[in-house]
Amino acid sequence: MEKQIKKYSFHIKGKVLDVGAGSFSRYIDHFDCEEYIKMDIHGEKNIDIVGNAENIPFRSETFDSIVCTQVISDLENPGKAIKEFYRVLKPGGKVLLTESLFNEMHDEPYDFWRFTKFGLEKFFQEAGFRVIAIDRRGGFFAMMGQNTIRYLIERFNLYSHRWTKIIKPIISLYGRKMIFLDKLDKSKANKKFSIGWCILGEK
Repeated sequence: MEKQIKKYSFHIKGKVLDVGAGSFSRYIDHFDCEEYIKMDIHGEKNIDIVGNAENIPFRSETFDSIVCTQVISDLENPGKAIKEFYRVLKPGGKVLLTESLFNEMHDEPYDFWRFTKFGLEKFFQEAGFRVIAIDRRGGFFAMMGQNTIRYLIERFNLYSHRWTKIIKPIISLYGRKMIFLDKLDKSKANKKFSIGWCILGEK
């Protein structure tokens, strides 16, 4: 996902709103912007303003760009949130968004949706955006690799296990192997699978 963010980062400039920024600014170093405002529904230390993506607490046409990574699947009404993105963007403003197609249950009970590229594109177009790019993240092998790793983390509580330092390099090597297999497999079958999507829209 970081590679996708970096790939499209040059579109993100000016006054930027990070919707659902979380406890730390994961991708901020990829953007060359004048101002970076971090919003989240939870008032954590990293957050500049507490707000809901479905009702963004800013006036219309406030921002030049919006970044939103892995957030709208946890919203009851993702279409409303994307319309809010359109409202608070200036004309010509851009939104860079990532979401999942295959993922484990998380953030329960607030894990509501998974998205195909067609579903995301429909939400963006209905909000008024012109879709500049929609980029698949991984194929069959990366998807299987990620889900296997996530299962092992959940099954054996690896994040808090005393063997984490030993296990982490093995998991990392396995993940890189699965990504490599995706690069080798150019088949239509492989392209039917994806971890998720990165979509870039312009107002």
